[in-house]
Amino acid sequence: MNKRLIQKLARSLAVLVAGFTLSAKADPAVVTDHNAYHPFEPITVFFSGGPGNKLDWLGTYPDGVTPGSVGSTVWRYVDNTQNGTTAYTDGSVVYPAGLDVGDWTTFFLLNDGYDILAQTNFTVVDATAPLARSNKRIYLPGEAITITFTNGPGNKLDWIGLYKAGETPGGPASTDYLYVDGTKSGSTALTDGSVTFSKGLTATGDYVAFFLENDGYNVLASEAFTIRAPDGSPPKVTSVTPINLETNALPAQGYSATLQQGSAPIAPESVTLKFDGSAVTAQTTAQGDKVLVSYSTDTVLPVASSHHYTLTFADTSGGKVTNDVQFIVGPYQDIRLPAPLYFENFDGVPEGQLPAGWTQKGYSSPINPDVDFTDLGSAAYQTWTAVNADRFTNAFITYGDPTSTTTDYQSVLSVNPRNVVDGKVFNEPLAEGRFLFGNSGYQNSAASQVLYMFSPDYDLTGKSNVVVSFKSLWEQNQDSIAALEYSVDQGTTWLPVFYLLDGPDIFHNDDGTVDSVTTFANSAGDIATYTDDSGNTVGGNYGAFIGADPSSDLSAFIQARVDDDPVGSKRIELYPLPQAANQPKVRFRFATAGTDSWYWGVDDFGVYSLSVVEAPSVSLQRVGDQITVSFTGGATAVLESTASLTALNWQPVSGVVANSVTITASDAQQYFRVSLP
Repeated sequence: MNKRLIQKLARSLAVLVAGFTLSAKADPAVVTDHNAYHPFEPITVFFSGGPGNKLDWLGTYPDGVTPGSVGSTVWRYVDNTQNGTTAYTDGSVVYPAGLDVGDWTTFFLLNDGYDILAQTNFTVVDATAPLARSNKRIYLPGEAITITFTNGPGNKLDWIGLYKAGETPGGPASTDYLYVDGTKSGSTALTDGSVTFSKGLTATGDYVAFFLENDGYNVLASEAFTIRAPDGSPPKVTSVTPINLETNALPAQGYSATLQQGSAPIAPESVTLKFDGSAVTAQTTAQGDKVLVSYSTDTVLPVASSHHYTLTFADTSGGKVTNDVQFIVGPYQDIRLPAPLYFENFDGVPEGQLPAGWTQKGYSSPINPDVDFTDLGSAAYQTWTAVNADRFTNAFITYGDPTSTTTDYQSVLSVNPRNVVDGKVFNEPLAEGRFLFGNSGYQNSAASQVLYMFSPDYDLTGKSNVVVSFKSLWEQNQDSIAALEYSVDQGTTWLPVFYLLDGPDIFHNDDGTVDSVTTFANSAGDIATYTDDSGNTVGGNYGAFIGADPSSDLSAFIQARVDDDPVGSKRIELYPLPQAANQPKVRFRFATAGTDSWYWGVDDFGVYSLSVVEAPSVSLQRVGDQITVSFTGGATAVLESTASLTALNWQPVSGVVANSVTITASDAQQYFRVSLP
């Protein structure tokens, strides 16, 4: 299902004053961590009592819009991804910053459909508007309540009043109040700060904290919260990342967990986290009746290595909980490249142009014939073009309509935590400065978009082990293709590098292998078509857009990518070009085709010749209590050792001479490896 936003609706700004209650029963419930946000703030959404399907999801719509009538503006499955691989009944998801000012509704929805399990409202206000925030959404009777305020008018008698839900300031008296300086006299003017009601409130129920102006009743901002009595329930872990027995964990796998408060509150100082048996420092944050635990790391773990996190915590009554998560690191490619033979970062290319020697051919019908780089439906995006990466931090006009905008294309700058370069996670957007961009989305929903781009010929005479590497900013749609090919005969014939398709569009043989011939020949009504320069209709099958012979076996070059996944295909690509070695004229062909089907970006394009490196090996020979460790791998190879394969701590071995070292045997375990710089 494609939940992409297809229409923007007008929204009005209002102060949210309604209370909320997360049910103590198993009834579905959903709540945001606050009632109001500034546009640059991420939004955490908590859900509970779900049916436990992988594709249960959280979707946010402009207030008043019914799910299914248009696409959601932002959404996540319950595992906080747009893939939906893990089922949760309770947990949280995080929306990135960027929602427009206005009133919004988040729905908890059933199994990839539009049946509403629960819903909650929130508002996004202008960045200069006042906010009031409670430090928790649910308190025990008598528990201290802290209210933070921002962007106030700066009067000494601006104040925070606590009212029962449904009461209007200026009607009944507040249940409690403090001026912005934290006193009941109001002697210091503050625009930003916090006040604490140290004795809390004793009566259970729903309340609202109002930020009020100058000893009067003009509401500047508000936040709802609840006082709930203990119910005797123990605390528990409701969601955790990575999931237990995960087999495709990240190269630098951090940890996060959502803890459900029980009858007695969780003691923050009791929360401890261990990685492979060693204590690590985790961050804990109280959010309503939840406690969030998080830990990040930049340590890149070996592919297929096994590890575990152990979380322990206790509540104030002494009840203790232990949660253990085991995982295996998934495959990734550590990109290590020499100096390039040819390289282009596109930063010197003016917007609207291509680098010298690069050419393109596009078949697209923009709605706006003018060149406007703020309008995805304009002629600026009719073909491959250089564009500033900074543009994708903002909203774009869609379909040539200045009244319709989207922040969808902020996903162009999504960071993929599986990109590893020189042994470190590349934790940055792949596009910087200017990059090449081929767009299909928001151009013309009634037509197709087919874009071809060709590099100049590169002289690789005398070069061997040739590879191409570049930063690829692709987002797959259910009917789009991205293809990269190369030619050694100036485009007379083309050789495959890769073909990216939506997984369900790839056909397979009975033995499970890819059937490339059927995949490329199959016709479907949603696959792009266009009229070529001779007036012929081309397309309707993916084979129409590739340069290689689609009737040949191209199975090894077809890759399944995930529909509407904004992260997974943001990759630093590296591919061998076996027939490019020692060739005087090697050129590349980029092709993308779709029907209102996202985009493809290319940055830091390079051609390289890799050195042939001796395959490393380690051997041990024992004589008495002396063990000689010898290794191969060339003059730059480094012998390293660690005492454990679970708590990895690789360190260079001292005393190595001529790729050999002798050590004295002991009862302690020791493991060796060869590291190549």
